[in-house]
Amino acid sequence: MKIGELSKKTGVSRDTIRFYESRGMLTEVSRPFEWNNYKDYGEQNVKRIQIIKYLQRFSFTLKECKELLDQKDANPNQCVDKNKAFKKKLAIIEKQIKELQETRDALIQLVDN
Repeated sequence: MKIGELSKKTGVSRDTIRFYESRGMLTEVSRPFEWNNYKDYGEQNVKRIQIIKYLQRFSFTLKECKELLDQKDANPNQCVDKNKAFKKKLAIIEKQIKELQETRDALIQLVDN
């Protein structure tokens, strides 16, 4: 499929698709015809973009998304250990929440004085 169709299927802009491709996050991208500049994006990329968007909802960075996709690509017949990555992300978020609560408490003290 061409980039426009992939964009419509995923709800992601063409520029974002190009960015993901430049970062090596998309697979099955080919140029079937040498004489034009069109690329053909395999159907697998719809799922990959959906995975990226899903992980981003949980504050995963693009680097972390790529690492998980790379693990999946390296061992296609095995499940990626998502729980390990999710637990790590949860610990980071809990730490950030604690730090934000401490900052909020300090600001409340400043305002009250």
